[in-house]
Amino acid sequence: MTRIILVGPLKTNYIINGTKQYLKWIGKYEKVQLIQLPLSGDLNKIPEKDYKDKDFEKIQKYLPDSYNIVLDENGDSLTSVEFANLYDNIKSTCGRKYINFIIGGPLGHSQKIFEYSNKTLSLSKLTFTHEFATLILLEQLFRINKILNNERYHY
Repeated sequence: MTRIILVGPLKTNYIINGTKQYLKWIGKYEKVQLIQLPLSGDLNKIPEKDYKDKDFEKIQKYLPDSYNIVLDENGDSLTSVEFANLYDNIKSTCGRKYINFIIGGPLGHSQKIFEYSNKTLSLSKLTFTHEFATLILLEQLFRINKILNNERYHY
């Protein structure tokens, strides 16, 4: 099963609606679970490293028995076809219960997460909010499934 783990709730209506729509479309091909973790407090009152480490502590319980893909602007950039091939290869060979896509909170990721990362991917060199990153990732997961099923995906 694929899980998208994100720090921070989805709050914006059009993102929530888009997320629901993509989960519905993807559901034709596979089950994707969206796990929204709470924020770690007031950004202005907690040192950045401590904040990121608190985020990591919440994520940590989802890491065992999983192939962990951390989304980060410094990760590998792939085309949709390359991403589809990678995803298909991971699903067929990793032998783990879950494929996790991990989206950081407002300050990004704790360095600790990279110790558990099997792959680091970039959706773009640009930085996105966790909400936009979730929606973009879901669109790509839908596109991947279309590609892997030899269906049209440009529209």
